[in-house]
Amino acid sequence: MGKYLFGDSGESLDPKFDALSSLLDAGTFARVEQLGVADGWRCLEVGGGGGSVANWLADVVAPSGHVTVTDIDITRLEERDNVTVLEHDVASNVLPGNAFDLVHARLVLFHLPQRDAVLRKLRDSLRPGGWLVLDEFDCLPLEVLSAAPDDAKLIMRVKNALLTLLEHAGAELAWGARIERALLDAGLHDVSGSREVREWQGGSAGCRLLAATARLVRARLPLTDDEFDRYLELMSLPETVVSSYAMCSAQGRR
Repeated sequence: MGKYLFGDSGESLDPKFDALSSLLDAGTFARVEQLGVADGWRCLEVGGGGGSVANWLADVVAPSGHVTVTDIDITRLEERDNVTVLEHDVASNVLPGNAFDLVHARLVLFHLPQRDAVLRKLRDSLRPGGWLVLDEFDCLPLEVLSAAPDDAKLIMRVKNALLTLLEHAGAELAWGARIERALLDAGLHDVSGSREVREWQGGSAGCRLLAATARLVRARLPLTDDEFDRYLELMSLPETVVSSYAMCSAQGRR
């Protein structure tokens, strides 16, 4: 339990990071900007992935601010004058206390069985007045809105198989739905959040994300090669439309 589902594949994660960046970065940037992030802030980006959020933060807080970006795999992260890259497991390694004006994590705690303890660790790393921002999925809402009946059944088979794998690996599928309550329970103040469900058309960033994650666990999906190839084709066809996972965001202040 608790092993990151997408961490042991021989395939590159770059298509997944590209899709996530295209899908989520604009919303992440807008939410953080509303908190007043500016020159001089000290920021922690947990689970930096492809580095898009850390690089954006580094530009915003320059020249006197600093960003620490962590991940268990740092091969896609880049040191800069005001960016420190740290190979780090947030579940088991220590974080400095009272150190950051902003802590951000996107689609990280979702995967961790010890997510509530990790949330408290992130809270404790904030300076008084600092902000913790979480972006997470509630994975349960996704449904097929447009596809032939047999294709719709195939899409839902893949969804259900992937969610079963995630759950067995320790993910909480509806974690996004309770992040505001979790921030309140952790003693944070000025807590607010948002929840958004979109339509993902074949070829969009959302469907590219679904295809990329399916590729990463191909060997564990109960599909024939023909079924898997058809699923990837459906994720690229504009005639396919699914309702997205719910994209949930919340922030709270220490």
